[in-house]
Amino acid sequence: MPMTNEIDAFAMTRAIVSRKTLDALIRAKLATLDECPHVEALPVTWNGKHSNGHGCNWTIPGWVGEAQVVNGCLEKLEHYLDFLREQFDIPPQGATAA
Repeated sequence: MPMTNEIDAFAMTRAIVSRKTLDALIRAKLATLDECPHVEALPVTWNGKHSNGHGCNWTIPGWVGEAQVVNGCLEKLEHYLDFLREQFDIPPQGATAA
């Protein structure tokens, strides 16, 4: 049996949450970072299963704010965003979370 199948067998199933919920989690975390008051994440978008290199089906298409400040905020958010990517998927385009 190939190694990838063994890894897939232990992969955790992600909870399906709405885009609005995921956006709210990201905004709430950003609000806790004193260095990031003028940085905003664009709303998450559906990206198809495993198409973004993180295993989840969503991505943040961009950020609003001064480039240098955004980069610093992304560094501070990276662990939290990784946690969200491991835990959550969003409904496919045009569908809603149950």
